Amino acid sequence: MKKIVVIAGVTASGKTKMGVALAHRFNGEIISADSVAVYRELNIGSAKPSMEEREGIIHHLIDVTSIEEPYHVAQFQKDARAAIAAIHAKGKLPIIVGGTGLYINALVNDYRFEEEVPDVKDSFEGIDDDTLYQMLQERDSEAAQSVHPNNRKRIVRTLNMLQDGKTKTEIHENQKNVALFDACIFFLQTDRVVLYERINKRVDMMMAQGLESEVSCLLHHNPKLFELQALQAIGYREFEPFFNHEISAEARDELIKRNTRRFAKRQITWFKHQTPSQWIDIQSSNAFETVSQRVTQFIQGPTES
Repeated sequence: MKKIVVIAGVTASGKTKMGVALAHRFNGEIISADSVAVYRELNIGSAKPSMEEREGIIHHLIDVTSIEEPYHVAQFQKDARAAIAAIHAKGKLPIIVGGTGLYINALVNDYRFEEEVPDVKDSFEGIDDDTLYQMLQERDSEAAQSVHPNNRKRIVRTLNMLQDGKTKTEIHENQKNVALFDACIFFLQTDRVVLYERINKRVDMMMAQGLESEVSCLLHHNPKLFELQALQAIGYREFEPFFNHEISAEARDELIKRNTRRFAKRQITWFKHQTPSQWIDIQSSNAFETVSQRVTQFIQGPTES
């Protein structure tokens, strides 16, 4: 199997910086595994790496579609595997960087998806995403493992399937944890107090960079903006009640911080149970050298057959 390196981690854990540094050292190119960075119009709230932050390293799967076009895990899987093949053809190392666990699992393993259903009846209107995902976990924790907590459409679809009497086997029959790549996976993390502080600072920085103006401009061009799948992402969906004059700017910012912290907790849980990886403490002074040494050993070691 071809070798790839994966730099995963919670929000605000420094994945971009780590990935770029590794790409410089190991002649690599980066494939973004971020479900929001794919959208051209979503820049600030997606924490998309700037051209300066990319430091000349080629990045794939950033700005590949419009918010008007839904982008799902099956499409990512197809695009990312094509990018991996192209990078390997150049004799370079593919480095996957992102925190969307389902994207990473679907890329590395033999996940097979049914055709995406364009319209799923949402019979849970009025229930927020966190509560909805908790309902799925309580009803069928095994089924919940194949669904990303932020993918409301698929959560609703899975709940509907369970209500229709589908079994766990039927839901999971196309989700096979058979590796297609020889992957060295790292998960960046640190003390939760430190992490939450980093998240709060990042949200403050996004506001200072003009996130409100970014969303306002998009809303000006599309009054139905918040009906789009892309705008259900944390950092964007919280603007709907703000622009509807239901909450203040301060309450909006706190809501984004809270939802981001909760998402970080779910990311930790996901990678702890769903994606075997080497955990790296980003507070360690030699975090990069530790990862670098392990990547060197990985590259020099035998390729899995």
